[in-house]
Amino acid sequence: MAESEEKQPTKTTSPPRRRRNLKIDHDVDVPEPGYAWMPRTLEWGVRVKPGAKGMTMQGLNVGIYGEVPDRWDEQTRMPRGAYPMAGIPPIGFALREKREVWADNAADLYEEAIQRRWIPASDIPWNTLEPLPDDVEAAMCQLCTELSQAANVEFETIGYWLQHMSYGYHEVKLFLASNMFDAGRHHEAFRKRALANGGGLGIESKGEINRMILESKGGWSETSLLLHLLRGLFIQTIYRYGERFAHNPAEKVMFARALQDKARHTAYGLQHLRYAVTHKQDKALVFQQLLNIGERVFARELQEPVVLEPLAVIFGGGIEGAKAGMREVHHMMGDFVKSYLASTDWIGIHRGRAFPKGLSRYLEA
Repeated sequence: MAESEEKQPTKTTSPPRRRRNLKIDHDVDVPEPGYAWMPRTLEWGVRVKPGAKGMTMQGLNVGIYGEVPDRWDEQTRMPRGAYPMAGIPPIGFALREKREVWADNAADLYEEAIQRRWIPASDIPWNTLEPLPDDVEAAMCQLCTELSQAANVEFETIGYWLQHMSYGYHEVKLFLASNMFDAGRHHEAFRKRALANGGGLGIESKGEINRMILESKGGWSETSLLLHLLRGLFIQTIYRYGERFAHNPAEKVMFARALQDKARHTAYGLQHLRYAVTHKQDKALVFQQLLNIGERVFARELQEPVVLEPLAVIFGGGIEGAKAGMREVHHMMGDFVKSYLASTDWIGIHRGRAFPKGLSRYLEA
């Protein structure tokens, strides 16, 4: 009987507490809580209600929490609207003025970014890829190599500048964090396309514009001028034509999703650059001088065959159709230049005669 009782399943219970190792010191003096932190708030009684789109970042900007100062002198990571404490060692943020980072659309663009996030591994229908002629596949792989490289430069550049931006402008910091993540996703997606259909990565360009963007240290606005305006609008135009000339649903979805992201990035960049120009007397002149250099470097870089030639092969359906494809490339570049000049005018930077012939010739075509 005892043997059969030992084989009965035991009930699952909580393990017994091992009290013998516990030492309780009854002489410990536990201080009474003072709750001194409780009244330390700059504004009490705030109640934020979700709107039609939920509890949005812009919806939180009520009372003092919506007051965005022209200069943020707090040199700690204190959130805007929190109660400041004395004696906290400063961090030393370089970008403390609103005009150096601000864009009125940053909060709304952040909301859009997190709502429209996508996954290259599963949201792109990779199974729709079919074998392409070797020349077309090589051209697509070369284009994807360039786009992947440009995306890499983008997230590295933003990552550098984010640490220098004050916490008083958290809307911008949050949006740029999403911009950085988008760029990482683009790097992933275009690299996967280059490796997914029997091709492989192509060659690296000299990357003069890449170096200008990465090594730009004059300020975030000056970096954004090259990253979001000059390079950003060009990449956005390529994405638009990439969707139009896609060979399969996978490429169409890839370019369409990337285009949606890139439109957000340039929307922030243009809004910020306009804000900077309207709030700093000589900013337009500074931007003029930078574009005098950047546009010429960009035009010179376009003479390398690693971007426009692959696009001509893609648009023309192969090397034999590349001549007709190059005419389409000229149309694409014309679209870019028109969009670029319209954007500079809107910002308050009028190019006029300073605009290089290497780019203006596309308007004639």
